[in-house]
Amino acid sequence: MINLALVGCGGMAHSHAQSLLGMKDDVNVVALVDVLPDRTKAYKEKYFPKATEFDSYEKLMAAPPAGLTGVVLVTPHYLHYGQSKAALEKGLHVLCEKPLVTNSKDAYDLWATVKKTGKLLAIGFQASYTAEYQAIKAYRDNGKLGRVQIISGWLAQGWLKNTANSWRQDPKQSGGGQMYDSGSHVLNGMMWLMNEPVVEVSCMYDTMGSPVDINGVAILRFEGGALGSVAIGGNSAGWDVAINIQTDIGQVRTGPHGGFLEMKQHGRTIYPAVSFDDTPGAFTVHRNFIRAIQGKEALEAPVRYGVLLSSLMDAMYESAAKQAPVKVKPVPKEI
Repeated sequence: MINLALVGCGGMAHSHAQSLLGMKDDVNVVALVDVLPDRTKAYKEKYFPKATEFDSYEKLMAAPPAGLTGVVLVTPHYLHYGQSKAALEKGLHVLCEKPLVTNSKDAYDLWATVKKTGKLLAIGFQASYTAEYQAIKAYRDNGKLGRVQIISGWLAQGWLKNTANSWRQDPKQSGGGQMYDSGSHVLNGMMWLMNEPVVEVSCMYDTMGSPVDINGVAILRFEGGALGSVAIGGNSAGWDVAINIQTDIGQVRTGPHGGFLEMKQHGRTIYPAVSFDDTPGAFTVHRNFIRAIQGKEALEAPVRYGVLLSSLMDAMYESAAKQAPVKVKPVPKEI
């Protein structure tokens, strides 16, 4: 049995709790942590009646429940680095909400800590756990996708209004705005499908009167030579999202959270059959995390993708500030 602590019992944590409940034969949530005791009490009553409540992460680390295996971090971005590092050094596995950190220096340090401790660090990017992304990965790895030439990402969301007066629009807590928050799903999805880092970027954004970026665009060059573009909107009246790929033999269209898959090759439009499992907790970040702890499979979004994203984001914000293209700090091959 894998014993976990759910850290952060706000609105986002409900989906984590529900997924973990669906894995009751493999997972036991033994601790709930939040600075607001009313929140842990509510989660205890609704989801995990036997869990121990903590009103600080420091108290959890100082006296963890017996047999604690890992932590699930659903906390503001700026807390991820310190909380992840403390857990890893305590001998615990970590599942962290995206983005992993708010700068590449911290991402590299967590990568080194993972290497030193031998513990797992997974990031809550949903795309890589979807049937659509697994299907594209199979096409990519067996050569049937073709050579990618262009990849583009698009996101339109009412983020400016929906996150008003919250920590997400405080750069000290969030590390950035819409590009680093919802936009990280698009950027990670693109890098995961490419399976390689971005090496050069040119970026600009509009804050729309907010302290952080709301609408942003960027041009990307990938390590293998493919070109990319991304448009991340945070002041939309509705929701729309897509990732499009052009290869030397066709096109692919999907989203940063999966959900649909269309491929065109040799003049034909096809909709590849993908396998879905409706069992609660199946084929999710949580199942992958648990199975990786059990030694049954590899992590789909390990610390590598935290390094790739934070290195890219550092360069994107630098490019916007300089109003010029910027080289992304090279990511070592071993990562």
